[in-house]
Amino acid sequence: MSLYSDIKSNIKYLIPLFMSLLLSIISIMPIMPNGYDSIAPLLGVVSMTFWIVHRPDIMGWLFVVIIGIFSDIIYGSVLGSALLSSLLIRVVLTKMLHKLDPVNIFHSLFYITISLLIWLIISLVINSAFNLHQINYYNYLFQCLISIIISPIVIFFQLYLLKKITS
Repeated sequence: MSLYSDIKSNIKYLIPLFMSLLLSIISIMPIMPNGYDSIAPLLGVVSMTFWIVHRPDIMGWLFVVIIGIFSDIIYGSVLGSALLSSLLIRVVLTKMLHKLDPVNIFHSLFYITISLLIWLIISLVINSAFNLHQINYYNYLFQCLISIIISPIVIFFQLYLLKKITS
């Protein structure tokens, strides 16, 4: 086997990590109007949740830790809050997936909503505890709503990638 065939056969295991990191970068890009960057959608969290729900064997603990640390760095949050959030999301979703039926798109949207709430509640609690800046609760609410509204676009794109990986 050549190096190219090794890379080609194993690249499908890295797609979830790279997509989550890429969508995290896209979510912090200056595409929002001035002053609205604090309510930008959490696309990386949506992507990470999708892969945890649909392919937990590929989105393992190591990838979740990498995404959490990367999110801490790029969002400028308290170091460890995004890591804690992503680990808690993985734990909660794996516990829920063992109890429920197979996943469809509506289940995915439900899991993404749960994940966004976990992420934002942990972020809110940690920012409140350290009193880093004045907390605007409406920003957290709107960020959650915008992320939920945009998540079907990310879900359909990820479903397309999932279909390409498995075929």
